Amino acid sequence: MNFLFNTSFLISLLCFGSSEASICPKNTLVFQNSLIRAQRTLIVNCKSKDNDLGDHYVKFKDPAYNFSFHDNVIFTTQFDCSLYWDQDNLAFHKTFAAYIGAAVYRCGALYVWNARDDAIYLSKDRKPEKFMYDWLVQ
Repeated sequence: MNFLFNTSFLISLLCFGSSEASICPKNTLVFQNSLIRAQRTLIVNCKSKDNDLGDHYVKFKDPAYNFSFHDNVIFTTQFDCSLYWDQDNLAFHKTFAAYIGAAVYRCGALYVWNARDDAIYLSKDRKPEKFMYDWLVQ
């Protein structure tokens, strides 16, 4: 019973504690346009169960698009994102789960998604990038 109380107290503290105190920094998703050969605009659209963040246009060499959020209390946070760009009558796109909440409440996670000409790469928490997805072509 004591474990249950302590766990509930910790979750409440993380969720309802002062954001000014930075007890639990927000998680951040970043989308970079590194379409060097194509030099095209990258269109990013992310949705969660509760929010549709709409289309965001990231031009080549422009600053990355990013947004920050806290995980839900019941560990159901998920953002599905679609990336899209076109060139020479071809459309390159991919929809994927850009963030899935963990069994442990995350604080300050940083996911940097990098759209390159050949594929989509991910760097988690400032670690080296890893290949994640090939583009689908229409």
